[in-house]
Amino acid sequence: MKFEGWTPLAQLKVGDRIAAPRRVPEPIDTQRMPESELISLARMIGDGSCLKNQPIRYEPVDEANLAAVTVSAAHSDGAAIRDDYLAARVPSLRPARQRLPRGRCTPIAAWLAGLGLFTKRSHEKCVPEAVFRAPNDQVALFLRHLWSAGGSVRWDPTNGQGRVYYGSTSRRLIDDVAQLLLRVGIFSWITHAPKLGGHDSWRLHIHGAKDQVRFLRHVGVHGAEAVAAQEMLRQLKGPVRNPNLDSAPKKVWAQVRNRLSAKQMMDIQLHEPTMWKHSPSRSRPHRAEARIEDRAIHELARGDAYWDTVVEITSIGDQHVFDGTVSGTHNFVANGISLHNSLEQDADVVILLHRPDAFDRDDPRGGEADFILAKHRNGPTKTVTVAHQLHLSRFANMAR
Repeated sequence: MKFEGWTPLAQLKVGDRIAAPRRVPEPIDTQRMPESELISLARMIGDGSCLKNQPIRYEPVDEANLAAVTVSAAHSDGAAIRDDYLAARVPSLRPARQRLPRGRCTPIAAWLAGLGLFTKRSHEKCVPEAVFRAPNDQVALFLRHLWSAGGSVRWDPTNGQGRVYYGSTSRRLIDDVAQLLLRVGIFSWITHAPKLGGHDSWRLHIHGAKDQVRFLRHVGVHGAEAVAAQEMLRQLKGPVRNPNLDSAPKKVWAQVRNRLSAKQMMDIQLHEPTMWKHSPSRSRPHRAEARIEDRAIHELARGDAYWDTVVEITSIGDQHVFDGTVSGTHNFVANGISLHNSLEQDADVVILLHRPDAFDRDDPRGGEADFILAKHRNGPTKTVTVAHQLHLSRFANMAR
């Protein structure tokens, strides 16, 4: 959805501002996961290795994270062996040896395979569907332990800003983490770092004091990073530099100006010449809304839409597409974007009429028309050829 209203996908272009939700509600039918499994899963995605014909290993960044995995493994009816010898380079954990029948894999390997993660390399990792079905408190727990494995939380005294980010060579994993953050009301940005001769990397950043404070309070981090997180939270209580990323489309100014002019209320603070040339922060429409009492401006200033910018449109080839419809609201969120019902879903039957001679008078099928039943919700589709009798404004069955 653009500021002007719902827009067909084919009409979007780079630079357009579209509405994205600031928060995604949890599923109606949530399914809790055992917390020990949730923690182990986050750790294996972040710092684990589970390749075929190689030992399953977890290499933490500090002792606190090592202990967390040891405890979660014990609660999951497993046992973890610590390797501290020099060849291991860093302390690591691996499953204890078990006597298994020939051809059988270990329970942890079977568990990871069931989640679709076994044999996945770092650039292929993703968040399993089971995590998305979990309630919000478990989503926060998963993110806390995932961030401790591959994320960073620190205060930058030079710029007077907090730095909160998560990095990975898997773009899908980064996208999944962004979707999970929306479940706890945190918006994020993604940056791309190409690498010559290797896998590209991506970073997911949490900008702005408001979202950073929410992350630290509702998600947080485990282990050594927790100390840095507490220091950052203390710093964020004071005045900090805030990037102006949360802005509204520039076209909102036209609506504000018209309403202010109609009420003869042009305020000098809202009428600076340079101000109309830039996208306004949410605070400016909020100040205007308080004076003109406009419902649309009210929703813009206080609503749950984040006006994101289209930065790239890339073809992914021919793919299966599906029509979706939601009764009542007629709109829904898909992959972090606000969408509207497909237009075809408004009709039970879609009929098209094609006359070849309308485009080419010399067409050999002159006088014929194709009656195309393109969609029939409760029956088959078919194309029927008929004869058109335009002088009588009717079509005739050619079978007669």
